[in-house]
Amino acid sequence: MWDTIFATPAPDRDLVYPRAIWHYARGMAYLGKHDLANAQKEMDSLRILASDTTLRELTVWNINTMADLTQIAAKVLNAGIAFQQNNSAVAIKLLEEAIVVEDKLNYNEPPDWFFSVRHHLGAVLIKEGKYAEAEKVYNRDLQIWPKNGWALIGLQQALALQKKDAESQKVKTAFDQAWQYADFKISGSSAMVD
Repeated sequence: MWDTIFATPAPDRDLVYPRAIWHYARGMAYLGKHDLANAQKEMDSLRILASDTTLRELTVWNINTMADLTQIAAKVLNAGIAFQQNNSAVAIKLLEEAIVVEDKLNYNEPPDWFFSVRHHLGAVLIKEGKYAEAEKVYNRDLQIWPKNGWALIGLQQALALQKKDAESQKVKTAFDQAWQYADFKISGSSAMVD
């Protein structure tokens, strides 16, 4: 739905956090379209907003700061750019840093960061042939968010690529059950690496 994101108007300039996340979403959409130049422009705008100190005082129900959420967004978008520039080592490092921030967020339901960063990290690790590492990342995600389809499909792929066929089939069955009512199909845990 990249074009839907592009059609969304910019939030008012005084709405720092919504504007930062708007740039993040646009940057991810540009990555989805493999338009690195425009993804980098969105990253540049996001980086400026992420440094705004007022974000430290803005919270979600006094639970998590907008500064933390914006840092996750900046690291994930920057990682996606690095990955598409064939710099997987930087992408992995940034995603691991984002996971540290994400893991320190206080519990909220729904979670204040909407999409587990581990889904991106696992996908990058698979693309880099680090299947056993990806397996660990997805298993950790499933400990936090049991039965989530994104981690299940990534785990199934990591297992299949390690020739762990029986385990892979078991996870495929779990994925099919978890995803049976979804209104769209997924082929991996992150569009960032497609």
